[in-house]
Amino acid sequence: MTVLLNQDSVTRDPYLVEQSVRLLGADAEFLRSSYPNFDHWFASKVLPGIYTGERTLLLERRESSVVGLMILKHTSSEKKLCTLRVRPHYESKGLGVRLFETAFKILETERPLLSVSQPAESKFHRLFAYFGFSKQAVYRGHYLPMVDELVYNGVLDAPESEEGEPIQILDTHSLFAKKIPKVTYPSMLHYSE
Repeated sequence: MTVLLNQDSVTRDPYLVEQSVRLLGADAEFLRSSYPNFDHWFASKVLPGIYTGERTLLLERRESSVVGLMILKHTSSEKKLCTLRVRPHYESKGLGVRLFETAFKILETERPLLSVSQPAESKFHRLFAYFGFSKQAVYRGHYLPMVDELVYNGVLDAPESEEGEPIQILDTHSLFAKKIPKVTYPSMLHYSE
């Protein structure tokens, strides 16, 4: 079963937020295992963004468990896939592809801004190649200390501190040959401000 939380759905059914938060809370280890400060980000950015129409949350459920999760940010200045998680038992069964295709429809682009940590890249490599995503920058320590963050389909705004500055910008020709939307907040697949 798919549960979609966006401004329209929570306006029609306010109980949907409470139900979804309870479901996520009961299954928190799945979400927090590789997400720094997930709870704070979810409460301070995602939930308010759903109510303002700037974020969408999609949950894939099987019985009482979350097996897939996707969080999108869609503003006038950025189209970003912030989070995409699929339980290991459901990997390589098409759920990730379906979530990406749903993101494309909601964001109205087939090239959303996204990033992934170097250790997690192997999980996404086939999907990124399948969809033709272009790695365009590498940031050291942007989200996790001493871990490279690989950015696809755009670049992240410079953070306030020197940590997280890009260590390598890749494919500058295609990067500047097309118009890249201004990114307001850092983004990645598993954590986004």
